[in-house]
Parts: sequence; C-alpha cells; structure tokens
Amino acid sequence: MFRRPSRRRHAAEEARIDIDRSSPPSAATDDLHPLLDEIESAALAVYALHGLPHAPGHYRQAPGTDAWEHLGHSLSPADKWTLLNQRPADQGWRYASLEQIGERSPLGAVRHASGLLAACQGLRQRLNENTPLSAQDVADAIRLGAVWRRLLDASQPRSHLQFLAPDED
Repeated sequence: MFRRPSRRRHAAEEARIDIDRSSPPSAATDDLHPLLDEIESAALAVYALHGLPHAPGHYRQAPGTDAWEHLGHSLSPADKWTLLNQRPADQGWRYASLEQIGERSPLGAVRHASGLLAACQGLRQRLNENTPLSAQDVADAIRLGAVWRRLLDASQPRSHLQFLAPDED
C-alpha cells in the first residue's frame, strides 16, 4: 500500500513536474504571498514574546548580553567585513540574520519560529525571482504548513478542564 513508485512512474511524475515548471506563474502562486505573510507574522510574534527582534535584517550580539543590535540595511559588504574584524566572533560576538537568531534557542517554539522564518524567506525568494517551483519547494511548503500548525496549537491557551475515568472520582 505504501511503497515507492516504480522507476517508470517516478520518471513520468518528474516529467509532469517539468511541464508544470515551464508554465507561467498562476494565481495560485499569488495566493502564497498572503499565506507566507501570515506564517511570518505568527513566527515573529513568538520572537517578540521571547524578547527577540522582529525586524528583517542582520544583527549582532555583544558578548555576555542577550540583546541583539540591528546592523541596518545600508551597510555595504565592506562595512560588514570591517565590523567583523573590529568585533570578531572568536571574542564572543555573534552575528546572525533575523531568521538565524532563534536557531540555537533552548525553547522549542523559538526554534520552530526560526525554521518558519527561514522557510518563508526561501519560498518567497523563489516566488519573487519567478523561478519555477520544484518538487522540493512543494515538500518544503507542506512541511512549513505542518510546523506552522504546531506553532499555532502550542500558542493556544490550554483548558484546565480535566477528564477522569469514572472510578477516579
């Protein structure tokens, strides 16, 4: 029942995907942008709840602090290298994009939010470049939806209602 498709069937599916790749962007891809916005909003709300930044861009963190400093959008690559040389990572400075900030958090919700932000950024980049979506992109979008659902379920307040068996009064 749950077995791998034959090579012939797999090749046919790949051919169908290639045909779909050559088609122009449709209204279906336009529907993805609002969904990505909604997912990013949920992930950024988790960041904000835990005191993490929620503006796009790159950040740095001084040694011994929890605060992240936004580096700004106007820094040239040369300016970024100068910053790295003045305050190197081997002296305790951390540098990360907004998506990377929560990757190593001890909190599962923050790690999930970080993954959501990274996945949204990747899919949004593919959509904005008008790059054809691959089977991997579709798989990533499905996983993105599953993680988003888990994040939303975890953020819902839990009821104090408890169900007990009749003999446990």
